[in-house]
Amino acid sequence: MLRLKVEAIKWELPDTATFLLSEADGKPITYKAGQFITLIFDHHNEEIRRSYSLSSSPDEDLLAITVKRIVNGEISRFLLTKIKPGDIINAEAPAGRFILQDFADEKDIILFAAGSGITPILSQLKYTLKRPGKSRITLIYSSTDAESILFNGELNALTVSYSDRLTVIKLLSSDGKRLNNIIVEQLVKQAIKHDLTKAEFYLCGPFTYMRMIRLTLLYMGIEPAQIRKENFVLETISVTESAINFPPLTIRIKFKTETYDLVVGENQSILQAALQNGIQLPYSCRNGICSACTAMCKGGGVSMVKNDVLTDLDLSQGWVLTCTGHPVRGGVVISFL
Repeated sequence: MLRLKVEAIKWELPDTATFLLSEADGKPITYKAGQFITLIFDHHNEEIRRSYSLSSSPDEDLLAITVKRIVNGEISRFLLTKIKPGDIINAEAPAGRFILQDFADEKDIILFAAGSGITPILSQLKYTLKRPGKSRITLIYSSTDAESILFNGELNALTVSYSDRLTVIKLLSSDGKRLNNIIVEQLVKQAIKHDLTKAEFYLCGPFTYMRMIRLTLLYMGIEPAQIRKENFVLETISVTESAINFPPLTIRIKFKTETYDLVVGENQSILQAALQNGIQLPYSCRNGICSACTAMCKGGGVSMVKNDVLTDLDLSQGWVLTCTGHPVRGGVVISFL
Protein backbone atom coordinates (compact mmCIF):
# COMPACT_ATOMS: atom_id res chain seq x y z
CA MET A 1 0.00 0.00 0.00
CA LEU A 2 1.26 3.46 -0.91
CA ARG A 3 0.72 6.64 1.09
CA LEU A 4 0.73 9.50 -1.37
CA LYS A 5 1.23 13.08 -0.27
CA VAL A 6 -0.37 15.81 -2.37
CA GLU A 7 2.49 18.21 -3.14
CA ALA A 8 0.57 20.58 -5.41
CA ILE A 9 -2.61 20.91 -7.46
CA LYS A 10 -2.53 22.45 -10.93
CA TRP A 11 -5.78 23.37 -12.65
CA GLU A 12 -5.66 22.43 -16.33
CA LEU A 13 -9.25 23.39 -17.22
CA PRO A 14 -12.16 24.75 -15.13
CA ASP A 15 -13.29 21.17 -14.43
CA THR A 16 -9.94 19.35 -14.56
CA ALA A 17 -6.90 19.42 -12.27
CA THR A 18 -3.56 17.64 -12.04
CA PHE A 19 -2.49 16.38 -8.62
CA LEU A 20 1.27 16.15 -8.07
CA LEU A 21 2.07 13.35 -5.63
CA SER A 22 5.03 11.92 -3.73
CA GLU A 23 5.43 8.89 -1.47
CA ALA A 24 4.82 10.19 2.05
CA ASP A 25 7.65 8.02 3.41
CA GLY A 26 10.07 9.29 0.78
CA LYS A 27 10.42 5.97 -1.00
CA PRO A 28 10.76 5.99 -4.80
CA ILE A 29 7.80 4.71 -6.81
CA THR A 30 8.60 2.82 -9.99
CA TYR A 31 6.15 2.59 -12.87
CA LYS A 32 5.95 2.46 -16.64
CA ALA A 33 4.67 5.20 -18.91
CA GLY A 34 0.98 4.64 -19.61
CA GLN A 35 0.16 2.92 -16.31
CA PHE A 36 -2.37 4.03 -13.69
CA ILE A 37 -2.69 4.09 -9.92
CA THR A 38 -5.70 3.05 -7.87
CA LEU A 39 -6.68 5.45 -5.09
CA ILE A 40 -8.40 4.02 -2.02
CA PHE A 41 -10.96 6.02 -0.05
CA ASP A 42 -13.00 5.40 3.10
CA HIS A 43 -16.27 6.95 1.98
CA HIS A 44 -19.20 6.72 4.42
CA ASN A 45 -17.51 3.72 6.08
CA GLU A 46 -17.20 1.93 2.75
CA GLU A 47 -13.96 1.31 0.87
CA ILE A 48 -14.12 2.79 -2.61
CA ARG A 49 -11.40 2.51 -5.26
CA ARG A 50 -10.86 4.64 -8.33
CA SER A 51 -8.17 4.25 -10.96
CA TYR A 52 -6.50 7.26 -12.56
CA SER A 53 -3.95 7.19 -15.36
CA LEU A 54 -0.60 8.79 -14.63
CA SER A 55 0.03 11.85 -16.77
CA SER A 56 3.60 12.07 -15.49
CA SER A 57 6.60 10.32 -17.01
CA PRO A 58 8.78 7.90 -14.99
CA ASP A 59 11.57 10.43 -15.62
CA GLU A 60 9.81 13.01 -13.42
CA ASP A 61 10.30 13.36 -9.67
CA LEU A 62 6.60 13.49 -8.80
CA LEU A 63 3.71 11.32 -9.87
CA ALA A 64 0.84 13.16 -11.53
CA ILE A 65 -2.78 12.17 -12.03
CA THR A 66 -5.23 14.36 -13.90
CA VAL A 67 -8.83 14.29 -12.67
CA LYS A 68 -11.85 15.57 -14.58
CA ARG A 69 -15.08 16.37 -12.76
CA ILE A 70 -17.71 13.76 -13.61
CA VAL A 71 -21.41 14.52 -13.41
CA ASN A 72 -22.72 12.88 -10.22
CA GLY A 73 -19.21 11.55 -9.57
CA GLU A 74 -18.67 11.49 -5.81
CA ILE A 75 -14.94 10.76 -5.91
CA SER A 76 -13.97 13.21 -8.66
CA ARG A 77 -15.99 15.93 -6.89
CA PHE A 78 -14.33 15.05 -3.57
CA LEU A 79 -10.83 15.21 -5.08
CA LEU A 80 -11.44 18.51 -6.85
CA THR A 81 -13.18 20.29 -3.97
CA LYS A 82 -11.85 18.78 -0.75
CA ILE A 83 -8.31 17.54 -1.31
CA LYS A 84 -5.54 20.11 -0.69
CA PRO A 85 -1.72 20.13 -0.68
CA GLY A 86 -0.35 18.20 2.27
CA ASP A 87 -3.19 15.66 2.34
CA ILE A 88 -2.38 11.94 2.30
CA ILE A 89 -4.18 9.51 -0.04
CA ASN A 90 -3.84 5.72 0.14
CA ALA A 91 -3.21 3.91 -3.12
CA GLU A 92 -2.18 0.66 -4.73
CA ALA A 93 1.10 0.48 -6.63
CA PRO A 94 1.01 1.54 -10.30
CA ALA A 95 -0.38 -1.09 -12.67
CA GLY A 96 -1.70 -1.51 -16.18
CA ARG A 97 -0.62 -2.85 -19.57
CA PHE A 98 -1.18 0.22 -21.76
CA ILE A 99 2.54 0.47 -22.48
CA LEU A 100 4.41 1.25 -25.71
CA GLN A 101 6.49 -1.71 -26.85
CA ASP A 102 9.86 -1.64 -28.66
CA PHE A 103 9.55 2.01 -29.67
CA ALA A 104 13.19 2.06 -30.82
CA ASP A 105 12.30 -0.06 -33.87
CA GLU A 106 11.59 1.42 -37.29
CA LYS A 107 7.79 1.37 -37.34
CA ASP A 108 4.69 3.52 -37.00
CA ILE A 109 2.97 4.07 -33.66
CA ILE A 110 -0.48 5.63 -33.93
CA LEU A 111 -2.18 6.93 -30.80
CA PHE A 112 -5.90 7.76 -30.65
CA ALA A 113 -7.18 9.80 -27.71
CA ALA A 114 -10.46 11.55 -26.92
CA GLY A 115 -10.92 14.10 -24.13
CA SER A 116 -9.30 12.96 -20.89
CA GLY A 117 -8.08 9.85 -22.71
CA ILE A 118 -4.99 11.91 -23.53
CA THR A 119 -3.74 11.43 -19.94
CA PRO A 120 -1.82 8.12 -20.24
CA ILE A 121 -0.78 9.00 -23.78
CA LEU A 122 0.94 12.17 -22.57
CA SER A 123 2.95 9.98 -20.20
CA GLN A 124 3.89 7.68 -23.08
CA LEU A 125 4.94 10.57 -25.31
CA LYS A 126 7.11 12.32 -22.72
CA TYR A 127 8.91 9.10 -21.83
CA THR A 128 9.32 7.68 -25.34
CA LEU A 129 10.46 10.83 -27.12
CA LYS A 130 13.30 11.40 -24.64
CA ARG A 131 14.84 8.15 -25.83
CA PRO A 132 16.47 7.38 -29.16
CA GLY A 133 14.32 5.49 -31.61
CA LYS A 134 13.38 5.12 -35.25
CA SER A 135 9.64 4.83 -34.68
CA ARG A 136 7.35 7.57 -35.99
CA ILE A 137 4.52 8.56 -33.67
CA THR A 138 1.20 10.05 -34.76
CA LEU A 139 -1.28 11.30 -32.18
CA ILE A 140 -4.89 11.79 -33.31
CA TYR A 141 -6.60 13.72 -30.52
CA SER A 142 -10.33 14.50 -30.44
CA SER A 143 -11.72 17.30 -28.26
CA THR A 144 -14.95 19.27 -28.05
CA ASP A 145 -13.33 22.63 -28.81
CA ALA A 146 -10.01 24.47 -28.52
CA GLU A 147 -10.71 25.46 -24.90
CA SER A 148 -11.16 21.83 -23.83
CA ILE A 149 -7.84 20.50 -25.16
CA LEU A 150 -5.96 19.01 -22.23
CA PHE A 151 -2.18 19.58 -22.06
CA ASN A 152 -2.31 21.74 -25.18
CA GLY A 153 0.87 23.61 -24.28
CA GLU A 154 2.82 20.44 -23.53
CA LEU A 155 1.67 18.78 -26.73
CA ASN A 156 2.67 21.81 -28.78
CA ALA A 157 6.10 21.88 -27.13
CA LEU A 158 6.65 18.17 -27.83
CA THR A 159 5.66 18.67 -31.46
CA VAL A 160 8.26 21.42 -31.85
CA SER A 161 11.03 19.58 -30.01
CA TYR A 162 10.48 16.26 -31.80
CA SER A 163 9.14 17.34 -35.17
CA ASP A 164 11.08 14.54 -36.89
CA ARG A 165 9.33 11.83 -34.85
CA LEU A 166 5.97 13.21 -33.66
CA THR A 167 2.91 14.41 -35.55
CA VAL A 168 -0.15 15.67 -33.62
CA ILE A 169 -3.54 15.91 -35.35
CA LYS A 170 -6.23 17.69 -33.33
CA LEU A 171 -9.86 17.12 -34.29
CA LEU A 172 -12.34 19.59 -32.78
CA SER A 173 -16.08 18.88 -32.78
CA SER A 174 -16.70 22.64 -32.76
CA ASP A 175 -15.04 22.80 -36.19
CA GLY A 176 -17.15 19.94 -37.50
CA LYS A 177 -14.22 17.51 -37.31
CA ARG A 178 -15.53 14.34 -35.73
CA LEU A 179 -13.79 11.01 -36.01
CA ASN A 180 -15.67 8.34 -37.96
CA ASN A 181 -14.78 5.16 -39.84
CA ILE A 182 -13.87 6.97 -43.06
CA ILE A 183 -11.67 9.54 -41.34
CA VAL A 184 -9.93 6.88 -39.25
CA GLU A 185 -9.02 4.97 -42.39
CA GLN A 186 -7.85 8.13 -44.17
CA LEU A 187 -5.69 9.31 -41.27
CA VAL A 188 -4.12 5.89 -40.73
CA LYS A 189 -3.20 5.59 -44.39
CA GLN A 190 -1.64 9.06 -44.29
CA ALA A 191 0.32 8.26 -41.13
CA ILE A 192 1.78 4.92 -42.21
CA LYS A 193 5.34 5.36 -43.47
CA HIS A 194 6.68 1.87 -42.73
CA ASP A 195 5.41 -1.71 -42.91
CA LEU A 196 1.73 -1.73 -41.91
CA THR A 197 2.08 -5.18 -40.33
CA LYS A 198 4.57 -3.75 -37.83
CA ALA A 199 2.47 -0.71 -36.89
CA GLU A 200 1.05 -0.42 -33.37
CA PHE A 201 -2.20 1.29 -32.39
CA TYR A 202 -3.09 2.58 -28.92
CA LEU A 203 -6.63 3.77 -28.10
CA CYS A 204 -7.89 5.65 -25.05
CA GLY A 205 -11.30 7.26 -24.70
CA PRO A 206 -14.98 6.41 -24.27
CA PHE A 207 -16.12 2.88 -25.06
CA THR A 208 -18.03 3.71 -28.26
CA TYR A 209 -15.09 5.78 -29.55
CA MET A 210 -12.61 2.94 -29.08
CA ARG A 211 -15.00 0.34 -30.45
CA MET A 212 -15.47 2.33 -33.66
CA ILE A 213 -11.72 2.76 -34.14
CA ARG A 214 -10.94 -0.87 -33.38
CA LEU A 215 -13.56 -2.18 -35.79
CA THR A 216 -12.26 0.14 -38.50
CA LEU A 217 -8.69 -1.03 -37.96
CA LEU A 218 -9.74 -4.67 -38.10
CA TYR A 219 -11.67 -3.97 -41.31
CA MET A 220 -8.46 -2.49 -42.74
CA GLY A 221 -6.67 -5.76 -42.08
CA ILE A 222 -4.88 -4.73 -38.88
CA GLU A 223 -4.30 -7.74 -36.64
CA PRO A 224 -5.85 -7.67 -33.14
CA ALA A 225 -2.39 -8.09 -31.63
CA GLN A 226 -1.41 -4.70 -33.09
CA ILE A 227 -4.16 -2.88 -31.15
CA ARG A 228 -4.13 -2.07 -27.45
CA LYS A 229 -6.73 0.01 -25.65
CA GLU A 230 -7.03 1.57 -22.24
CA ASN A 231 -10.60 1.49 -21.04
CA PHE A 232 -11.89 4.85 -20.00
CA VAL A 233 -12.87 3.86 -16.45
CA LEU A 234 -14.68 6.68 -14.70
CA GLU A 235 -16.99 6.45 -11.71
CA THR A 236 -19.20 3.42 -12.27
CA ILE A 237 -18.34 0.05 -10.81
CA SER A 238 -20.47 -2.95 -11.69
CA VAL A 239 -20.09 -6.65 -11.11
CA THR A 240 -20.57 -9.06 -13.96
CA GLU A 241 -22.85 -12.01 -13.29
CA SER A 242 -22.26 -15.22 -15.22
CA ALA A 243 -24.72 -17.87 -16.28
CA ILE A 244 -21.89 -20.44 -16.13
CA ASN A 245 -21.63 -22.50 -12.97
CA PHE A 246 -18.12 -22.74 -11.52
CA PRO A 247 -17.64 -25.44 -8.85
CA PRO A 248 -15.49 -24.92 -5.74
CA LEU A 249 -11.77 -25.55 -6.26
CA THR A 250 -8.60 -25.16 -4.22
CA ILE A 251 -5.98 -22.83 -5.65
CA ARG A 252 -2.59 -21.47 -4.64
CA ILE A 253 -1.80 -17.74 -4.65
CA LYS A 254 1.72 -16.33 -4.49
CA PHE A 255 1.53 -12.72 -3.41
CA LYS A 256 4.41 -10.58 -2.17
CA THR A 257 6.50 -12.95 -0.03
CA GLU A 258 3.67 -15.27 0.99
CA THR A 259 2.03 -18.39 -0.47
CA TYR A 260 -1.64 -19.07 0.27
CA ASP A 261 -3.74 -22.18 -0.35
CA LEU A 262 -7.46 -21.41 -0.31
CA VAL A 263 -10.78 -22.64 -1.62
CA VAL A 264 -12.53 -20.55 -4.27
CA GLY A 265 -16.20 -21.09 -3.57
CA GLU A 266 -18.92 -21.91 -6.07
CA ASN A 267 -19.13 -19.11 -8.65
CA GLN A 268 -16.63 -17.02 -6.69
CA SER A 269 -13.96 -15.14 -8.58
CA ILE A 270 -10.35 -15.58 -7.53
CA LEU A 271 -10.29 -11.99 -6.25
CA GLN A 272 -13.46 -12.46 -4.19
CA ALA A 273 -12.07 -15.59 -2.56
CA ALA A 274 -8.76 -13.91 -1.77
CA LEU A 275 -10.38 -10.84 -0.20
CA GLN A 276 -12.73 -13.08 1.80
CA ASN A 277 -9.65 -14.82 3.19
CA GLY A 278 -7.96 -11.57 4.12
CA ILE A 279 -5.50 -11.54 1.21
CA GLN A 280 -5.40 -7.93 0.03
CA LEU A 281 -4.78 -8.44 -3.69
CA PRO A 282 -4.71 -5.32 -5.89
CA TYR A 283 -7.91 -4.42 -7.73
CA SER A 284 -10.01 -1.51 -8.89
CA CYS A 285 -12.95 -1.95 -11.31
CA ARG A 286 -13.85 -5.57 -10.40
CA ASN A 287 -15.39 -5.91 -13.83
CA GLY A 288 -12.63 -7.00 -16.20
CA ILE A 289 -11.89 -3.63 -17.76
CA CYS A 290 -8.96 -1.96 -16.00
CA SER A 291 -6.20 -4.62 -15.50
CA ALA A 292 -5.33 -3.56 -11.94
CA CYS A 293 -5.82 -7.16 -10.79
CA THR A 294 -3.71 -8.93 -13.44
CA ALA A 295 -1.59 -11.89 -12.40
CA MET A 296 0.14 -14.86 -14.01
CA CYS A 297 -1.55 -18.26 -14.08
CA LYS A 298 1.34 -20.69 -13.54
CA GLY A 299 -0.72 -23.87 -13.52
CA GLY A 300 -4.19 -25.31 -13.96
CA GLY A 301 -6.83 -23.41 -15.89
CA VAL A 302 -8.70 -20.12 -15.39
CA SER A 303 -11.82 -18.96 -17.24
CA MET A 304 -12.65 -15.24 -17.30
CA VAL A 305 -16.31 -14.32 -17.65
CA LYS A 306 -15.25 -10.89 -18.91
CA ASN A 307 -11.98 -9.61 -20.36
CA ASP A 308 -11.93 -6.24 -22.02
CA VAL A 309 -8.24 -5.46 -21.60
CA LEU A 310 -5.91 -8.45 -22.07
CA THR A 311 -4.81 -9.17 -25.63
CA ASP A 312 -4.36 -12.59 -27.24
CA LEU A 313 -0.63 -12.22 -26.66
CA ASP A 314 -1.20 -11.48 -22.97
CA LEU A 315 -3.41 -14.55 -22.66
CA SER A 316 -0.87 -16.78 -24.41
CA GLN A 317 1.73 -15.66 -21.87
CA GLY A 318 -0.53 -16.69 -18.98
CA TRP A 319 -1.92 -13.35 -17.83
CA VAL A 320 -5.38 -13.46 -16.23
CA LEU A 321 -7.77 -11.06 -14.53
CA THR A 322 -8.46 -12.25 -10.99
CA CYS A 323 -11.59 -10.10 -10.67
CA THR A 324 -13.46 -12.08 -13.35
CA GLY A 325 -11.32 -15.22 -13.34
CA HIS A 326 -12.60 -18.55 -12.03
CA PRO A 327 -10.53 -21.72 -11.62
CA VAL A 328 -11.82 -24.46 -13.92
CA ARG A 329 -9.21 -27.16 -13.29
CA GLY A 330 -7.20 -28.34 -10.32
CA GLY A 331 -3.65 -27.19 -9.73
CA VAL A 332 -4.28 -23.49 -10.34
CA VAL A 333 -1.35 -21.34 -9.23
CA ILE A 334 -1.78 -17.56 -9.39
CA SER A 335 1.41 -15.55 -9.07
CA PHE A 336 1.85 -11.83 -8.44
CA LEU A 337 5.61 -12.21 -8.03
